[in-house]
Order: sequence, then C-alpha cells, then structure tokens
Amino acid sequence: MRARRLYTLALLFACGQSTAMGDRGARGERVLAPAHPTVSSESAPTEAAAPKDAGAATTKAGALDNVGALARFFDALAKLDDGAAQEDVRVLQFGDSHTAADLETGTARHVLQARFGDGGRGFVAIGRPWRTYLQDGLHAPGMTREWSPEHGKLDHGRFVGDGCYGLGGVCLVTARRDARAWSEVESPASRIEVDYFEQPSGGSFDLIVDGHDLATVKTQAKTAESAFKSVDVPDGPHKIEVRARGDGEVRLFGVSLDRAKVGLVLDALGINGARASTTLQWNESHMVEQIRHMAPQLVVLAYGTNESADEEPLDRIERQLVDALGRIARAAPSASCMLLGPPDRAIPDPSAGPSRDGGVVWVTSPRIQEIIEVERRVAGAAGCAFYDQLAAMGGPGTVAAWAELDPPRARRDRTHLAREGYALLGNAFASDLLTAYASWRADKGLLPKAPPPAPTPPPPLPTPDQPLPNAGAGSAPFVAIPL
Repeated sequence: MRARRLYTLALLFACGQSTAMGDRGARGERVLAPAHPTVSSESAPTEAAAPKDAGAATTKAGALDNVGALARFFDALAKLDDGAAQEDVRVLQFGDSHTAADLETGTARHVLQARFGDGGRGFVAIGRPWRTYLQDGLHAPGMTREWSPEHGKLDHGRFVGDGCYGLGGVCLVTARRDARAWSEVESPASRIEVDYFEQPSGGSFDLIVDGHDLATVKTQAKTAESAFKSVDVPDGPHKIEVRARGDGEVRLFGVSLDRAKVGLVLDALGINGARASTTLQWNESHMVEQIRHMAPQLVVLAYGTNESADEEPLDRIERQLVDALGRIARAAPSASCMLLGPPDRAIPDPSAGPSRDGGVVWVTSPRIQEIIEVERRVAGAAGCAFYDQLAAMGGPGTVAAWAELDPPRARRDRTHLAREGYALLGNAFASDLLTAYASWRADKGLLPKAPPPAPTPPPPLPTPDQPLPNAGAGSAPFVAIPL
C-alpha cells in the first residue's frame, strides 16, 4: 500500500505541473485566480510529463537532499543574480511552533536577503493572533479586546469552522466600532498590502499608517473570497493600524510588507501546535486564493515535532503529508517544494535509571527519527527537496547536550531551541541552500556570482535577552511556546 500511495503522489506532482498558474497581476486590490485551477491543452507546458525539477546533477548539499527538486527555485534566484527579475523571489514556509517563533526562519531570511536582496519582510499578522506572537522585524504588536482570533478548532473530535483563516491560518474578527489592531514594523517597507475577507455581511475598516488615514476598505461583497488592498508609503519602518467602523463583520488575515526593489522574501507561517494535518482543515479554495496571490517560487512544509508526541500511526501521518503536498501542488504548480524535517527532540530514557548525579537521562525520541524517514521518503516520491534538521544539528543526542550548555542552545523541554540554537540551525539551512545553488549554477555552466556587500543592518529590537551573534539584526526575543 505504501508504494502505491507514494507512486500516486509522484503522479499527482507530475500532473500538477500542467496546471496554469494564476496571474498575480499588479499585487493589487483583489485576487484573481480561480479557486479550482483547470488544465487546458493550450496552457499546459510541454515538459509537464517530466518529473518535477528533474535534471540537476547535484543531489545533496550538507543536510539538503534531492537538490534537483529546487531547480525552478534556483532559476528564479539566478534571474535575481543576473538582474533580469521583475518580481520578488518568494518562499512560503508553513510549520509549527519552530516556524512561529521566527528565530530560525528570521536568521535564514537575513542571510538570504543579504545575498539576493531585501524584497521586504513579507507576510505578518497584524495585532496579536495569540498572546506570545512576536516575529522578526515587529515591535509591540497589539489590539483592543473587541478583536477575536479565529482558527479551526476540534469539538468532541470533530473539526469546526469555515476554514477561511488567511495565509497564516489564524485571523482576527470583529464587528465592533473602533476596534483597533496594530503593529510597529521595524523592517523597512515601501508598500503595505492588507489581506482580508470579503463577504455579504462584511463591514469596513480604516487603514492607518504612521498616524495618517490612508484608505477606507469596504469588505461587503456578494460572494465570500480573499481580497487585498495595498498602499504605497515612503521606504522605512512604519506603524500600521486597522480600525473597524462597526458596520459589519471585519475578518483580517494580516499584512504583506514589500519594497520597491526586487529581492528575496521569506514568509514564516507557523502556528503553535500545528501538524501537517492542520493544513487539511483549511478550506482548499481559500488556501489556493491565498497561496496563488503570493506566487511563491518555493513552498516549505516544516512539521513533525508535534506528530512525534502523538500516537497517530505512521502510515496515517504519511497520508497526511501526501495530502498536504497535493494541496501545495494544486495551489502552486510552478513552485519548487521542500519538506523540512523536525529538529531533534529528547525524551527521558525509559530503560535507564537516574544518572550518576540523580538527574534524568535524556535520549532522542525514536519516533522523531521514524517521522524524519517518512518525510524523506514522501519528499523523494513527490519530487520535493528534503532538509534533515536533525542531521544539521549534529545528529541524535544534540538537543539534550544543547540544553546543558551555558548559555543553553535548547530549552528545558528538550523540544524547542533557544535563540542560539535556532540561529545556528537557520545559518546551517541558509548555508546548505547557498552551497546547493552555487553547485546548480556550475552544473548549468553559469559563472559564479559573488554576493553583494551586506547592507547596514537595522538596530536590534529592545529585548531583555542579550544580542545573539549571527542571529540577524532585529531578531525577535525567544518566547517559550508550548506544543
């Protein structure tokens, strides 16, 4: 059954290439690709029957496997290098609390933007979709009590909700007059795009930037669908605020922060406690609208930590990964794909007594290693790259050792990392990606490209933590986040 399932996934991705990509247009006011893409003989590329991104000679770079699967992503990076790019190169990373903390992704973002250009901070929530929400480049997000975060929930084992929660999987909802949500954005931006929901019962809201009312947005429409409103502003940091007018329900997904120059954008779309199955609870038509509007060149799924603590059978987790990747293939058929394996996670050794000093003996969870192998196998069958974070950290036993360092690189739960651990892992990921890209250029016969001089970084955000070398300026402080 497993072989048949993976073969079906490989066919799905091969067929997915022939689906025409929706036109993002001018990054403007509405979306505008059909929720369910169709295939026509006129729009299908001639290479649709070939395996996705096949043909690159290099297959491995550090902890990165199946490098050939990133050919389309690397081709977009090469256009940036050669000055031929007309649009940003965008990476969407969906994941769990490791991604939500935006410490590892924030580090990788700074490294890659220093190499390929800063296309903007990308997508962030406005306000606080959860209490500990704070990402790289954001300072003091907040909202009044009239806003309610919404996402899919389980009720007696059954999922409830309409599944329309935006790109980040969590939205803010209010119908109250003068309900306010805001974020101070330290990362520079010259275009601010608000992502919201149009619906028959929709109300209106004011978009306020740096204390100036720039737009009043009406969300009432005949049909329910994603919509977008953008405003141009002077390049620099900004305070962004949304204020509801109280004439109907406003559902707010977040804002995307862009810059006038083209470059790389990395969106960290993590949710605490998420699993690959979380994406399957979202309304797929809505998910297609959101992803297609962003027009990514690479989509990363970073799950596995929470699955390692569940009792879900491995074949069911495999099926969920297959289905989640299938959704990505339908939403972004022209993008490269990657599975990001979970980092090390330690549990008390059930077969060992107390250590010599009376403490607990911690060992890498066997389950985490099983899930990594499932993800590696699924990625290979789907024509996706796979990044082994456990190997990049140093292999089994690393997180237990990191938790004992001074200062520690891992939290006491031996599941989440500290700032230093996430920074090291983010640097390793970016380094392996750049090594793979350099090899791809060589395989293509392209001349090597020297990275441009690194821009002067913005000052780090105020935080009680000490600054972390190599973490990237502006990285948010680590907040302990439960599974």
